[in-house]
Amino acid sequence: MSSTSIPSGASPAGVRDLLHLAWPSIASFVCQSSYRVNDQYWVQGLGPEAHAALAPSTFVLVFNFSIFFLSVAGSMSLVARATGARSPEERDRVVRHALALGIAIAAGLGLVGILLADRIAPAFGLEGTTAALCTEYLRTIYWVTIPLALAPLVETIFIAMGDTRVPLVLQVLAVVTNLILNPCLILGWGPFPAMGMTGAALATGLSRTLSAVLGLALLPRLHGVRLRGVGRIERRRLGQILRIGFPSAISISIYAAVYFVLIDLVLAPLGNPVLGGFAIGFNAFEGVAFPVYLGLSIAGSSLVGRNLGAGALDLAEQAVRSLQRVGLVAGLLGTLAFLSLGGVLVPQFTPDPDTAREAMGYVVILAFSQVFVAMEAVHEKVLLGAGHTSPIFWVSVPGNLLRIPLAWVLAGPLGLGAAGVWWAINLSTLAKAGAYFAFVKAGRWRTPRLPGSGAA
Repeated sequence: MSSTSIPSGASPAGVRDLLHLAWPSIASFVCQSSYRVNDQYWVQGLGPEAHAALAPSTFVLVFNFSIFFLSVAGSMSLVARATGARSPEERDRVVRHALALGIAIAAGLGLVGILLADRIAPAFGLEGTTAALCTEYLRTIYWVTIPLALAPLVETIFIAMGDTRVPLVLQVLAVVTNLILNPCLILGWGPFPAMGMTGAALATGLSRTLSAVLGLALLPRLHGVRLRGVGRIERRRLGQILRIGFPSAISISIYAAVYFVLIDLVLAPLGNPVLGGFAIGFNAFEGVAFPVYLGLSIAGSSLVGRNLGAGALDLAEQAVRSLQRVGLVAGLLGTLAFLSLGGVLVPQFTPDPDTAREAMGYVVILAFSQVFVAMEAVHEKVLLGAGHTSPIFWVSVPGNLLRIPLAWVLAGPLGLGAAGVWWAINLSTLAKAGAYFAFVKAGRWRTPRLPGSGAA
């Protein structure tokens, strides 16, 4: 389709158009994930127990993000559609409601987390120093839930409007801040006291505060978003955002809960080297690869939503095809990176040979599922961009729950140990990727009904 025939509010959706939009989004998500990589690197100075403590802490953070995603997912679909329909008034109302909802959710979660922080580590089967370090990290994290919730929400609002560059700049500034603060606050570099795991959590919170505050300041300046004076907060509109976000949010929370069970049932009994190796593999390898797939997919999701909002179905379909092609290539590159870089990077994160061995096992096995991880992300975000989110629940929840019996059988009765858990993850990822592909191919996303909108 030529540029002159593109409907008002629609966006070109070829491979080049997708890559032009996606590269800042990819870089932004990689930067966002680098907090975990940075934490994983600097806590090695606190001993192998600190590595083990970060494994369950990581999935508590994933669970927290699933709660935040109630506002994030709804804002993506609704802001993208309003932008495509060239309705700034509607866009601004959605933004204001999403921000109010995000702050309320984060404040409530923070309060609950602070009150229950002492009970989380024992629930994972952690004991002694490992449990104490985990509790120390999480207690501090729950004091900074509001910036942790607002930063991804604000960045998603920019991306939904087709602006992927500002989120990248915000993330770079925040990551640089985190890189500086982590050694200072964890190990006591310079004039700062050594705060250990508390310092790691505090560095993350302060960095996200910078990103959230700057992003909120730039929304009105760069895109004319009115954060005030666009009407009262309406329960109906909050409900619309929640209904769109709920399937994605519950699927992420189930994902985290499955890992809670796997850690308690299988991994923690295998010892700290397995937990530490798992944390290194998940945070330092998947923590870089998955944000690439996610940034690409979120950019494609924005194209799908804006073109559907503009009534350009052919361009929305082209966006899907472009996303599938680029996602396949990204997954193949991920496999290659895991296999070729594991032996080089793992020793940088731990001097402990047992932990390093377990990390390498995780990295090599998970290399074989990277194509399916990429395609799962691609097709899930197509559905999200279209506002057709119920399949996300029906694929993600059973697919993730499948990991528990698979992991137990492979690790226990079949005697594969930790490797059995990693292969269970691979097999369930393959199943989810196939199911998402089938839903997208069926095509119902082309004419979704946004919850609460009354529009087909």
